[in-house]
Amino acid sequence: MVALCELESLRLAHDLIRAGLRLSIVRSLTKIGTRSLRQWWKDIHGVRPSNGKLPETVLSFIKDKDSAAMVSAFGAFHNRLHGTTLSPENLLATWQEFQRICGPLDINAAYFAVRDIRARIVMLSHCDVCHANFIYDAGSKHTDQCPFCATKVVA
Repeated sequence: MVALCELESLRLAHDLIRAGLRLSIVRSLTKIGTRSLRQWWKDIHGVRPSNGKLPETVLSFIKDKDSAAMVSAFGAFHNRLHGTTLSPENLLATWQEFQRICGPLDINAAYFAVRDIRARIVMLSHCDVCHANFIYDAGSKHTDQCPFCATKVVA
């Protein structure tokens, strides 16, 4: 017989796959085997899951000012609701609510935003002009200033 916690992990894995989260991340969050996850992906999406290397940081998803704003807004939203806690439940719930309010966002970008803020790979900085929180990384032209009002960060 399957325990309730196992059923919850299966449901979460299904929902994360439906959302398009990369399978290696789903596996690490739910502890479900790769073979099952790969089959579920094919059943849900009708194609085999993509292979390949995962992005190293959230910065891989930030291509312009708009993507910097969206990913920053998600990171700040998740941080406001859950702090630095990263669980499959709070990732999925926050991502679904964020999309309802703000529009589409790749769940992989959402995951990496939370992971990288949590690991301090990037900083969640506060703008003194517009009072927004945003992902700051001095080495990227799209994250070295507030993506909402273009205020430069003073170090």
